[in-house]
Amino acid sequence: MSKALLYHGSMTVCGGILGFRGLNSVISGEVSLVPILLSIGGTGMVFSAVYEAVLSSDSSDSIPDGRIVWSTVMLTLIAVMAGIWSVIA
Repeated sequence: MSKALLYHGSMTVCGGILGFRGLNSVISGEVSLVPILLSIGGTGMVFSAVYEAVLSSDSSDSIPDGRIVWSTVMLTLIAVMAGIWSVIA
């Protein structure tokens, strides 16, 4: 599996989680600075990662060192598990 695909995919998932949490709070009526910034930042992360993965001519130039890629993937898995845990518990 390509490191660029792993990196951009994990950034998309993290941005989606942040954006979803922020938009969920805004829709439920809690309009404050933190949920608004979460939704803006998460949406920006999703759009920038998708842009780099799909529209960039050579997406392998934009990825960092392999250790950072794998730490990003691991932290994304932790964020997904924490999201699932918050829904279950």
